[in-house]
Amino acid sequence: MKRLTDSFLQLFIFLVLPLLVLLVGVAFGSITLHQRSMRETLVEHDGRIVPGIANNISRQLEQRRTALQMWLERASPTPSPELQMLFDGGIAQYRNGVVSIVGRASIIDVATFQTIFGATSNSPFIPLLAPNKAELYIAIIAEVEGNSAIGVVSLSTLPAAEILSSLHGKSHTFAYILDADNRILYHSNPALIGTIASQSKSEDVIVISAPIPQTEWRLVQEENWQKELSPLMRYSQAAPLVLVPGLLLVLLLVGVGIRKIVRPLQRLEKQATSLDWGNYDAIESEVGGIEEIQRLHATLRNMVQRIRTAQAEMHNYIGAVTRAQEDERLRVARELHDQTAQALVALNHQVQMLKPFLSDDPEATILMSETRLNITQSIEDLRRIVRALRPVSLEQLGLAPALQMLARDLDLGDQMTIQFEKQGTPRRLSTEQEIVLYRIAQEALNNAWQHSGADHVWISVSFSDENVIVSVRDNGHGFSAPQHPSEITRSGNRHFGIMGMYERAALIGAYFQIVSTTEGGTTITIRLAIGTTPSQDFKQL
Repeated sequence: MKRLTDSFLQLFIFLVLPLLVLLVGVAFGSITLHQRSMRETLVEHDGRIVPGIANNISRQLEQRRTALQMWLERASPTPSPELQMLFDGGIAQYRNGVVSIVGRASIIDVATFQTIFGATSNSPFIPLLAPNKAELYIAIIAEVEGNSAIGVVSLSTLPAAEILSSLHGKSHTFAYILDADNRILYHSNPALIGTIASQSKSEDVIVISAPIPQTEWRLVQEENWQKELSPLMRYSQAAPLVLVPGLLLVLLLVGVGIRKIVRPLQRLEKQATSLDWGNYDAIESEVGGIEEIQRLHATLRNMVQRIRTAQAEMHNYIGAVTRAQEDERLRVARELHDQTAQALVALNHQVQMLKPFLSDDPEATILMSETRLNITQSIEDLRRIVRALRPVSLEQLGLAPALQMLARDLDLGDQMTIQFEKQGTPRRLSTEQEIVLYRIAQEALNNAWQHSGADHVWISVSFSDENVIVSVRDNGHGFSAPQHPSEITRSGNRHFGIMGMYERAALIGAYFQIVSTTEGGTTITIRLAIGTTPSQDFKQL
């Protein structure tokens, strides 16, 4: 039953949850697209209406200006009643520097007319805000053959005023006219006439602006399209909220799934990563989770146990091979020292005994000297080989003197300089530990000579109360060093020497590290903790 429940939970999380999220996304996405479409429709609609009304206002003002010009052309002393009806604010005439109000009384005085006549403007239409009255009057200037006239008309008396009022027929829609300084000349809210228009607008407000031809004014409409939506449309926006309870339930199930599936898998992945780096104890801690994950964890633990058994047997085999190799090196070194070296020494003495018999032959004397020199060199080479096979100094003097002699024997002068460094107070280790540290350093020096292209090598040994550290560093060209023993066999280049160093270090429980860069050369470090016990199989063999 538990297995069925876990399977159903996984099915719900990985199948139902994505579908629910998809439905919620489609619902909200559809509403967003619908609102965007409505907004674009309103923008397109208002974008046609506002410029049309602006042009209508301009035409009606131009018609009154034309009528004023026709009156000037007729040179009539007083305007006709029809013309006076077109200009409810009054008409003034400017002739020979004198301003006179003609017809019925004007809402502005002669001084104001005088100022308007004297002003310079790019437009024949000048806005006038009536004092103590929030209403826009427009002064229309007409000129004919040196004679000028001004007619004043209120915006509310224009036929376009009714069309203009249609722009703000809704409660959340406003229409206003701005001059070149953003001063409000007309507004659906009369209290704002004469003030400066605000430039900051909400994202929910659609602003459509159109210039009024032949004037320096702009007609602007603002519409809060969100508030203008019908109540049913606004309520439809909340329709996806019905899915919220289902979404909360899904989130709760997801939380359970994360606790029962994701987190255990993450812990299992972390254990597997540690396992890949050789930390076999990491797999022992429980990870929890559903039954399938627990079975997988148990399988991994069984596999690790088998790997440990196989690895222990491999260590036994490597320990046996290493001990057999050391024993064979000891046997060969003894034979070379006791037989071959002694034979060469005896041969050198025999050659020396021939010297009295060849004293009369100069060429024979030279040949005999060269022969003795070759024999002496062969003896030195043989002793160096014997020391490399089984360093007597390691058994008699300890690790530090043996490494120092190794550096001296391998020093190649101009080709490669080997520098030995010692830190701390030297101390003796077990025979097995000293042999392993010596062999790893020896292999590192051989690799530096054969492969690194270095001309300088530093070998150091450091003793402390806790550790013994042996380091071999060169200034060669470096290589792509493996970060883990398993990478040695997986890589294209089979670094069997490095593999041997790893295995030797594992036999005595030492930490082994290789750091190599193309610019800084290669550094090999072996750190052995004081008191570490070598592998029992290696120790007993």
